[in-house]
Amino acid sequence: MRVMRRTAAVVALVLGGAGPVAGQYFGQNKVQYRTFDWKIIQTEHFDVYYYDREREAALDAARMAERAYARLSRVLHHEFRGRKPIILYASHSDFQQTNALPGEVSEGTQGVTEFFKHRMVLPFTGAYADFEHVLQHEMVHQFQYDVYSRGRPGSGIQTLIRVNPPGWFMEGMAEYLSLGPIDPHTAMWLRDAALEGKLPSIEELSYNPYIFPYRFGHAIFSYVGERWGDEVVGEILQASATGGIEGAVKRATGLTLEQLSDDWRDAVQTTYLPQLADHYRARRIAQVVLNQRRTSGTYNLAPALTPDGRQVAFFSERNGFFVDLWLADAETGRVRRRLVRSALSSNYESLRFIFSSGAFSPDGRYFAIAVKHEDRDDLVILDVRRGREERRIEVPLNGLQTPSWSPDGQQLVFTGFDGGLSDLYLINRDGSGLRRLTHDRYADLQPVWSPDGTTLAFTTDRGPDTDFDLLRFGNLRIALLQLESGRIELPEKMDQGKNINPQWSPDGRSLAFVSDRTGISNIFLYDLADGEVYQLTDFFTGASGISALSPVLSWAREADRLAFAYYEDGSHNVYALENPRSLR
Repeated sequence: MRVMRRTAAVVALVLGGAGPVAGQYFGQNKVQYRTFDWKIIQTEHFDVYYYDREREAALDAARMAERAYARLSRVLHHEFRGRKPIILYASHSDFQQTNALPGEVSEGTQGVTEFFKHRMVLPFTGAYADFEHVLQHEMVHQFQYDVYSRGRPGSGIQTLIRVNPPGWFMEGMAEYLSLGPIDPHTAMWLRDAALEGKLPSIEELSYNPYIFPYRFGHAIFSYVGERWGDEVVGEILQASATGGIEGAVKRATGLTLEQLSDDWRDAVQTTYLPQLADHYRARRIAQVVLNQRRTSGTYNLAPALTPDGRQVAFFSERNGFFVDLWLADAETGRVRRRLVRSALSSNYESLRFIFSSGAFSPDGRYFAIAVKHEDRDDLVILDVRRGREERRIEVPLNGLQTPSWSPDGQQLVFTGFDGGLSDLYLINRDGSGLRRLTHDRYADLQPVWSPDGTTLAFTTDRGPDTDFDLLRFGNLRIALLQLESGRIELPEKMDQGKNINPQWSPDGRSLAFVSDRTGISNIFLYDLADGEVYQLTDFFTGASGISALSPVLSWAREADRLAFAYYEDGSHNVYALENPRSLR
């Protein structure tokens, strides 16, 4: 099951994961605001459930599923006896209404596979490459459960209880077989853990519920795959059903779990600790604004500066159970007040804090965010000075993310989800005049308005490397949409690695963005005049939110001040950088 866990069960992050095992049941009552008219696409190995609005995306998902099955069945030495269910939702809001799963679906859950019926349940994410990762992750769980139940859904519970596979095993295998070798996001976790002396052993990962298993499990199976080959991963899974985890690892690698743990930890430290001399921490070039000492929270996410750069809105759990929206002084980090309390109000059932961010109006008085309300996402405009909701706009879409104001404060642009696909939309601040700017299968994310009001910068997978017939998806890159003509430009040198979260400089002559083109998520600058890309930072861990696609940056419109989220010592903190272009 793709979810993110925090220490005492605070925030559910973004990965995927195994579903419940014992003591839970399915089909229990949950608030459903509308009825879904399910249709089925039957492929050779799957029954893909969808509703009409998401048919186009569902057809692509069915092809992705069969392609993934062909690879995973070979690697894991296993074939399904019958078709497995895949239940698709057009957005996270729709997904959170599912009755195929017990309990509430958290903001961070991207997909779940339950044990008894081997049902995979997941929403579209707006970016096909990201969705395919989750689809493959959950399919690995289907294979795991099928092995443990010997191909008979509903049986095998005794085997699962006896084997008792830990999170690093189940989720790490799923991450490795869906992502491949260590990616920049997992590498960031490893560098940080090695630097802070907190790299866990396999024994600690097996028994300590406070250690997030996904990244470290991914790294362990990457080590196994690199050293012994991917076929050994399948051998370990098959052998674990009869001989347990320890016996399976010993049989496939010749090492005990303790020996494997020691070898893996040595390899991580040998790889990453020498790199410390070539990079630096954020505090070397920037001022810390929000960290645990100042906010009492370890998740300080999606910073949004006021136009004058003096205040910052951010998401944080602040040692509570839910992630709320807060306002703080952008220089001292002193938290001034809570702007929105989530989950305890039916109007704010969930804040979109992982893949979305909010934005201040040009006069700094209003703040726009996306919030879950019943069966949809609303665009909410808060009056920050009065501490109340100014306007709530019901958008007739499956979901929305990352609103951004026009320079005159009369319109907002945002990413909207329709039928599982993401596009850019404009709307007037009074809720009228909804206008669709793009209409295709490309990912169109994180739009932001230029200071002169003529251009939108956004994140997309457009370009020659994306081919929907072949289901091949290029790197996320930064694109420019000219509002008058509707023409989309793809600047050169903006497609190396993953490039996200563009932010305009106050004068509109350049764009800051986050890229992992060097293997580490750093802040880069694109100069519109000379068309060159300049690296501004050279961090040891990375400029990052919870997920690899989380918003990270905010550049104040009236002040040459850039705020960014930074991962360090297992926490997400916010730093501020004055005159960022001086670093080029």
